[in-house]
Amino acid sequence: MQEESPRLAVAVLAHNEADELASLLATVPFADEIVVADAESTDDTAAVARSAGARVISVRNDFNLNVNKTAAFEACRGDWILYLDPDEIVTPELAAAIEAAVSRDENPYAAYAFPRRNNYFGKYLKHGGAYPDYQLRLFRRGKARFACRSVHERLEVDGRVGRLEPPLLHNTYPTVADYLRKLPFYVAAGADALQRASLRPGFGADLWHFLFRPAIRFGRRYLVKGGFLDGANGFLACLLDAVQGVLAYYEYRRRVSSREP
Repeated sequence: MQEESPRLAVAVLAHNEADELASLLATVPFADEIVVADAESTDDTAAVARSAGARVISVRNDFNLNVNKTAAFEACRGDWILYLDPDEIVTPELAAAIEAAVSRDENPYAAYAFPRRNNYFGKYLKHGGAYPDYQLRLFRRGKARFACRSVHERLEVDGRVGRLEPPLLHNTYPTVADYLRKLPFYVAAGADALQRASLRPGFGADLWHFLFRPAIRFGRRYLVKGGFLDGANGFLACLLDAVQGVLAYYEYRRRVSSREP
C-alpha cells in the first residue's frame, strides 16, 4: 500500500541561525513535515532542527539563496509547501489561516501570499513600504519555482494566487548589530546584480548611484510612502535602505577598477 503524502510541509534554509531557527520552528507545530536545508552551518543549526523533528538536508552555502531554497522544496513530500526564513515567526492567526487554506476540498488557488510585518530596531513598522509587504510563501508542490537568477526574485506560480490576511512576523533587523551583520551579504548581492547588468561605471553612473538614486529611494519610502510616520525607526529604515544601494554600487565599482590594467 502506497504511503500517503503529508498534507503540509515547511521548508527552511538556514546558515548559522540556531537561535532564530529554534524560535521559528516552535511556531509551526501544525506542519506535517519540516525540511531544513542546512547551508554549511558551523553552529548548532542542524542539531536544533533535528530536535524540533525536522529532516535536515545538507546544501552548499550558495550565494544565490534561491538555489538552496529550491533544494529544500525538492526534498519536501507535502502536497503544500510553506517556505519560511529562520528570522520569521508564524502567528497563531496565520497558522489557522494556513491550515484552513490547505484543508479546502476544492481549492482554486495554486499558491497564497500573506502580509509580513517587519521589525526594524525593535519596532514593527507600518509605513515606508515595510507593511503590508506581501510575501508569496505557500504553494502546491510542483506549482511554484524560483528562476534562480538573483537573491531578490519572487516565486513563479502556475495558477491562481490567493491571499491570507493574518501577517507573518519578520525580525528583519531587531538591532543595529543585526543590520551590520547582514549588510555585507546584501551589499555583495547588489554588486552582483550590477555586474550581471554589465553596468559601465563613469561620471553619469556615479552621479546616479551615489546621489540621485539614493535620494529618490529615500524620498519615496520616507515621504511618499509615509516612513516618517514610524518615527526614528522609520527614518533609520529608509536611510539605511538608501545607503545599502550606495555601498553596493561602490563595491561594484571597486571590482571593476581592480580588473582594469
